[in-house]
Amino acid sequence: MLALVLPVVLAFSRSRLQAFCFAAGYAIAVLRFSASFIAAWFDDQVVIGAAAVLAYGLLSGCVWAFGWTASRRIAVRCLAITAAWLLALAAGIAVPGHPVIGAGYLLPGAGWGGVAFALALPSLALCAATAIATPVLRSTAFVGLLALLCAAGVLLGEPPPTGTAAHGIQPQRTQWGRLRGQDDALMRMQRMGAMAHEQQGASLAWPESIIGRYEPAMYPVLELELLRDARRSGRTHIVGMDIPAPGKRLFNAAVAFYPDGRTATAIARQPAPVSLWKPWRNDGSFVADWTANNMLAMGQGDRAAVIFCVEEYMPVLYLLNEALDAPTVYLALTNTWAAQSPAAAAIQTWHSLGMARLFGRPYLKAENRPQV
Repeated sequence: MLALVLPVVLAFSRSRLQAFCFAAGYAIAVLRFSASFIAAWFDDQVVIGAAAVLAYGLLSGCVWAFGWTASRRIAVRCLAITAAWLLALAAGIAVPGHPVIGAGYLLPGAGWGGVAFALALPSLALCAATAIATPVLRSTAFVGLLALLCAAGVLLGEPPPTGTAAHGIQPQRTQWGRLRGQDDALMRMQRMGAMAHEQQGASLAWPESIIGRYEPAMYPVLELELLRDARRSGRTHIVGMDIPAPGKRLFNAAVAFYPDGRTATAIARQPAPVSLWKPWRNDGSFVADWTANNMLAMGQGDRAAVIFCVEEYMPVLYLLNEALDAPTVYLALTNTWAAQSPAAAAIQTWHSLGMARLFGRPYLKAENRPQV
């Protein structure tokens, strides 16, 4: 519930610097387990991981500080904090822990009404403060609001199980660690085939980039180990892989192999900055495109919105899906092999689970964890 409280606290801050410090500290707290996670992508250089978390904190502080104003006019203060709320939403991965996520836990199933509530809450708090005559009463009311939201967090914050299956989709959890070359990818295909024999779902979803960079020469092995039996049994496989794109770049993708031989591809809209998305390079970077298709048809009218790893931190992408694509289920594909602490992966899950709950959608997650 701290996510919902954040803009309220900022709206009542005594200075822009105080608002900046509150927001920066909050973002760093959200990412408190992520330094080692990020460092693992850069040869375990902890300095890089710590610097990345600090950078996220500074960016978040700058964005949210925009919502503070020295004006005493309520209309101006409401406009400022609302603009900062929207700016933080649009900033995506740069500002973790957006307030709209908290609405999913406080008002599950509220949909766009919950979005409106989260947006209006700081303005409502400002307006309510003007109706309270004395500073002591205002402070008491503010503390009461914080206590109420914290209590709601205790009562409602425990997330329900993400589920082992929904709408016929069964996500797979692996503990295979970092992919180590093409031989490892081929071995993984064999292991996927063995795991598939033990599953019951009509569709099996595999984690992000589980077989790494896909080349046509790999198809015979994928066919032999996984797809041939799937066609016989009428099963769909959704496989996370990296697909070559024009200009020597890559798509972070999930390819659905249907039992009738058709395929469909969902593309990540925002790969992880620096480690995957390198906009300063002409080659070797993953493509970021918020207009890319991330939807997969799952039969019987079901439509899965595929969310890729770091996108779980970005509620704006969920809102785009809700506005444009009418998903019936959210399917997260993640590759958290670098997150030795389970808490780092769990915080990521809490972000996307909040958005799925807000719109009353089932949430499923296929994840690759560190090797054991």
